Amino acid sequence: MKPTQICEVLNRFLLDGFASDIFQAYQTHKIDVHGDRIKLVPVEDLGMISSGGISVGEYIDILDRGAYSAVFMDGSIIYIQATFNGHSIDSHRYFFIPCPFYEKATMSKPSHFTLADWLRDSVELEGVEAFRSVGTYRFDCVRELPKDTSVPHPISHMTFGSADCRIPVKGPLSISYFMHFIFDNFFRPQRPFWLGYSSYLNSGDTEITITNLEIQQHHLNWEEEGV
Repeated sequence: MKPTQICEVLNRFLLDGFASDIFQAYQTHKIDVHGDRIKLVPVEDLGMISSGGISVGEYIDILDRGAYSAVFMDGSIIYIQATFNGHSIDSHRYFFIPCPFYEKATMSKPSHFTLADWLRDSVELEGVEAFRSVGTYRFDCVRELPKDTSVPHPISHMTFGSADCRIPVKGPLSISYFMHFIFDNFFRPQRPFWLGYSSYLNSGDTEITITNLEIQQHHLNWEEEGV
């Protein structure tokens, strides 16, 4: 599918997910054209956050700014940003950020409170007791790599647990494959809803960016076919 069509389907999926109480908030995505590159982004950019985890302040700031693709009912956040070369993904930045508050804090929110305001109050009332330690999951495809070759930095990689933990990935991920990772591992009851959209968010041919040296290490292999 063309990037513009993928953007339309993604926005429809997020809107329908909001209407079906899978998401409690979402942001519309747009297409920006820069030369021969087509960028799909949310209206509000996420910016930089800690790679190995997230603080209460960072998380609430994301909610305040609306710098996400969608917020699940449990407070977990997804962020989708991808750049296309033709119909194929050239680079991407996908985030899955589990909610850093204990479950009761998010599920007990009254409807007239925003999630950010409710959690801000929880921190003031309960302090560190409101917080639970969880990491973030980030899938990146980055063409311009750092010049410092002493630090492993595969073109396609997943980062979690630590900023230094970059697990090589076979190649760029489609939006569909990233969402399969989310619904297969964190939101299985909602997976049938997602599958109604999954085949429309694939993109172009599968590119392999993993090196022979990276293949000899722990890495993530995947196949788009049949996804």
